[in-house]
Amino acid sequence: MAGLKVVRNEVDGWDVVREDEDVALSNHPTRESAEAAAGIRADEARVGDEGGTDVEVKPDEVHGIDDAEQGMKPAFLTMGSLLVAIAVLIVVIALIAALTDFGS
Repeated sequence: MAGLKVVRNEVDGWDVVREDEDVALSNHPTRESAEAAAGIRADEARVGDEGGTDVEVKPDEVHGIDDAEQGMKPAFLTMGSLLVAIAVLIVVIALIAALTDFGS
């Protein structure tokens, strides 16, 4: 089983990350709370069938956010695209209704 790392987050706080994954398991405002959460996860892994899990604190390493997979930028772009599509649909429906005298 891969160990756990406690690393600084690119935006704010500290992340608990598995060594073989890029996505954070959890984000915490302080290093101490991140270490405590990583310790709890490691203890849960030891009790389960997964075996032991080590926790390593890496204060010099920064966990970045991949804009292609998660984060606010893709969410805003997706929402903007959806709003533009809805606006175009409303305009097309209004033009069809106006040209066919629908509702008159």
